[in-house]
Amino acid sequence: MTVPVLILHGDEDRSCLGTGAFLKRVIPSAGLMVFPKTGHTINLEEPALFNFALQDFFTQVESGRWMMRDKRTESAAVLLDTKGGR
Repeated sequence: MTVPVLILHGDEDRSCLGTGAFLKRVIPSAGLMVFPKTGHTINLEEPALFNFALQDFFTQVESGRWMMRDKRTESAAVLLDTKGGR
């Protein structure tokens, strides 16, 4: 899947956090934003922050700035030294 994706979670929505992290790992075009002290109803609990996050996402997508994840930023690649070791 290569379409732009923004995953929004409240940090108190414990039953969904694992799913959001999984989607972030497997969708190379996904971004993950976690809202502090917020549950499942982010748009009702933090409407201004929610609206700002969506507006910023839409702006980045429309301007072509929402990119696919750079494989070099994944933890295994970051931990390798220049000789290919750990």
